[in-house]
Amino acid sequence: MIERLDELFHRDKDVYTKFLACSGASAQQRLDILQDLLDYDSNLVQNRHRIFKALIRLSGISKLHPRCFTITGLEQQRHVAGGTFGDVYKGVFRGQTVAIKMMRVFEQSDIDAVLKEFSREAIIWRQLCHPKLLPFFGLYYLKERLCLVSPWMENGHIRAFLKKEPYDTDRLLSLILDVALGLEHLHKNGVVHSDLKGDNVFITPSSRACIADFGLSSIITPISSIQFTNSLKHTQRGTIRYQAPELHQGEQNELRSDIYAFACVLYELLTGNPPFREIRTESAVMLAVLKGHRPSRTPSCSGTPSLDSLWSLLQDCWEEQPAMRPTAGQIVERLLSSDIQATKTHSVTDWDERFTSRFRRHFLDQYRPPSVVEFERIMFGDSLPCGDKPITSKVISTPTKPVILALTDKLRDLKIVGEIEAEVD
Repeated sequence: MIERLDELFHRDKDVYTKFLACSGASAQQRLDILQDLLDYDSNLVQNRHRIFKALIRLSGISKLHPRCFTITGLEQQRHVAGGTFGDVYKGVFRGQTVAIKMMRVFEQSDIDAVLKEFSREAIIWRQLCHPKLLPFFGLYYLKERLCLVSPWMENGHIRAFLKKEPYDTDRLLSLILDVALGLEHLHKNGVVHSDLKGDNVFITPSSRACIADFGLSSIITPISSIQFTNSLKHTQRGTIRYQAPELHQGEQNELRSDIYAFACVLYELLTGNPPFREIRTESAVMLAVLKGHRPSRTPSCSGTPSLDSLWSLLQDCWEEQPAMRPTAGQIVERLLSSDIQATKTHSVTDWDERFTSRFRRHFLDQYRPPSVVEFERIMFGDSLPCGDKPITSKVISTPTKPVILALTDKLRDLKIVGEIEAEVD
């Protein structure tokens, strides 16, 4: 079914346009089904990209989001920090301390645009599930403002964490590997982070690194896909000191731009300073990068064979031509090689998966999945091309009610089913 939907989105722009033209209950039903399809098999990466983008587009146009995103029962505590588009609060959700990123109130004319940005970030973040990525707990409306909720990271971001801890090369290499593994997962799922830097890498309670802040992230699709309108494209934003030279020339963020930023993060961790600390203005940094300059090597970046190999990797990631930079997967291989010898951190659960939006989805709408014919009627109505007959009716192979009930029985021992069922009612 995923392949069928992907084929229609790819082949017929009119069908896709009509698909996006719904609103209200119809749009809500389509959003929920798209999210179910994305949850069904995360390994179907090639077919997921256009569905992923369709979910973002439909959410932005309809001003709705999949129902499994919403959480209740959040307790706000205190304001912690503020940024361009939002404020960060510390709160409590079912006894667990959480971070609450709240949409900042602007003039009425700006509210829709900011709301769209927050919803877009939520949808991208919701699809990601990896121990090296900060998990998405859900959306919450506080004082009529939209909030993104995630686990609270008491250890703070990686740069501050390393400044407080005694220098340890092995631990540093493990943290760098954590970031590379997180980036590899993003890129495998067609996600460009677009703002990778030390302040967006946090340290979990078990001292692992995890990537956060997907507010500027974007989805890439194969070149053969239909062209989406400019409403999905971002103006060039991000952090100048971590941006690749092609971005200073007006090009869009893509996977290899993230690789350049990864090298800047690596430099930041090795030296304790952001790239080009000696240059005061961002415009001067841009000029230096465009002239081919890169941050200078310091004594902390040398002294052992591992650090020498790490510096060589860093320089490869800083190549002028994007195609010359290694992929995230190649970076992981080199970090694990005998030349650098980074070791993976032990697999430890740092947050309760029962709080995530992905987990809560199991308790929504315990009904018979639609047949393919029903599915196409819901998704497209009468807008399918004349020669495009629905394929033979059959039940979509998604988790059925018996499976969900079995899961429910298993979880009753954990004494949490009642709470979740009450929340989604």
